[in-house]
Amino acid sequence: MSNETGHTKLKRVLGFPASYGAAVGLVVSGTAMFSVASVAGTAGFATFISSGIALIPIMAAAFAFGELASMIPGGGMISDYTNPALGKFFATFSILSCYVMLIACDGGSQLVMGGMSLQAMCGIPQLIVSMFLLIAALLINIFDVGMYGKVESIATVSMMLIFLVMAVTGTLGVGEGVGVAHVVNTEFLPEGGMSSVFGTVGAAIWFFIGFEFACPMAEENKKPYKNIPYALILGLISIYIVDNIFVWGAVKYTDLHSLTVSSTPQVDAAVATLGTIGGFTMSVLTILASFTTTNAYIAALPRMLYGMARDRQIPAAFGKIHPKYRVPMVGTLATFGLIFVTTLYLTYEGGTADAINSFINAACITWVITYMIAMVDVLVLRKRYPDFPRLWKAPAAKITLPIGMIGAVYAISTLAYVLPVAIAVMVIVALYTIIWNKTHGMPVNEILPLEDSVKMIRERTEYCEGWDEAVEEWLNKRNAN
Repeated sequence: MSNETGHTKLKRVLGFPASYGAAVGLVVSGTAMFSVASVAGTAGFATFISSGIALIPIMAAAFAFGELASMIPGGGMISDYTNPALGKFFATFSILSCYVMLIACDGGSQLVMGGMSLQAMCGIPQLIVSMFLLIAALLINIFDVGMYGKVESIATVSMMLIFLVMAVTGTLGVGEGVGVAHVVNTEFLPEGGMSSVFGTVGAAIWFFIGFEFACPMAEENKKPYKNIPYALILGLISIYIVDNIFVWGAVKYTDLHSLTVSSTPQVDAAVATLGTIGGFTMSVLTILASFTTTNAYIAALPRMLYGMARDRQIPAAFGKIHPKYRVPMVGTLATFGLIFVTTLYLTYEGGTADAINSFINAACITWVITYMIAMVDVLVLRKRYPDFPRLWKAPAAKITLPIGMIGAVYAISTLAYVLPVAIAVMVIVALYTIIWNKTHGMPVNEILPLEDSVKMIRERTEYCEGWDEAVEEWLNKRNAN
């Protein structure tokens, strides 16, 4: 079976390795490793508690995204999911307030940290390194999306393994055994006790955030209903284990205050636990992480915008596929531009820890709100379309998803100091959405029938074995009734 249409389609070339690579491509990132070491400086050995609490809403979100991707495997991701559940207003709001802000706040942070790491190693100016990594990611995503899958999966798995080896050797005291590490902390709880631990839950969200970037590649995934849900869950579990092993050694051998004020605390921790070799390795890892994160951004956001443009939520230019390279070119170049501008800004600001924390924590709030929207989508769609084929289902959704939403609210409460910035962004996005719909003669919050959503995905994508047959059978039953 095949879907016959006249326009150029995205190719289904990606499998589980690319899905797993995309799922951990952001959480094994410069920002994530920065957050791991920075949180460790505040929560100490008890970081596994705060990150464990943070994992609760994140895992619930993974369940939600897994089910939604198996139902509606569209490139618009949260927009595609929310259109038939909560309507176009919330669909547009969730993408623009979360993911565009993410790119604006975090894209440059990643590249600046990577550039600073290489500059410290060999003196090459940070801005040159950052721009080289950005341009390389752009070229890969334009000329060969299949190469994206290969690069992302190989690089991220390699990074995970390197990070795991560093974490284990540091925690086992290898550096202490060869005389390059010295114990500086033995107390389990930090100076502020459990209140300090609980206060880092919001920041610990960054250990995991971005796992759902496997979902926008659904239109190019051979079996999105199988590969994506398990990639999300396995990716989160992998990250939790590896990060907390690293933290144990970092806290044992590093001055905690230095971790909270450094622009590259992960490198400082690596030096403290494994000496010069550890610092060099972590610097290389930070550079690679900056590249894979940028690669994931430039791959994922254009496909979200592509899906939105197809639904007339943003300018139509974002919905056009380049006839030769078969990528959403306008969105790809726009994403490149966002990261380019923020890289320049953070370079001008000196890439300080305060600047990076303010950027990423403001983005964290809007991001977590989007996770909550995804959880609501699942519950609404289950009630509205109980007979729709769900080739993967969130376990105990009526229990796990409300718990996840409560955890998300608590995480946001720990980031209150940047809440005004996040609210301002959300207000601007809400106004844009209202004005866009009004000026284009569309209802502000039109709810798109699920039948229309899946038909559009079938029309614009190559045949998806298993899903196409299940959806066609469901559509036939709906038409018969």
